[in-house]
Amino acid sequence: MLSGKIHVVVADDNKDFNDILCEYLNYQEGIEVIGTAGNGEDALDLILSKRPDIVVLDMIMPKLDGVSVLEKINSMPLERKPFFIMLSAIGNEKISQRALALGAEYYMTKPFDMNVLVNKIRQLPLLNYSVVAR
Repeated sequence: MLSGKIHVVVADDNKDFNDILCEYLNYQEGIEVIGTAGNGEDALDLILSKRPDIVVLDMIMPKLDGVSVLEKINSMPLERKPFFIMLSAIGNEKISQRALALGAEYYMTKPFDMNVLVNKIRQLPLLNYSVVAR
């Protein structure tokens, strides 16, 4: 967050939704979308290359699903891991519990209130980055 803005990567295989979400987030003060991905592999590459503060990650995507992206990130010796907000069109308790167990901070079922998402994005960087579980 060198610029004072919260840097966000958005990963969702629904291009229209991705575009709408990115446009909405970029319109918010203090938030900047620094990358978007349409599948899990591209999301992983973006996370590693751009080092976002927050990743808004869809659960169901081609190549790698959201849980697999979390598993891969957890297996890497990263200096600082981003915060993850998981999105899903399916409210599956087992999947949401797995994502949260892997370190996702928040899980939202589509459709959701965009203002709630923005509030979560603004709250997460206030958490301590040095928490042992991260």
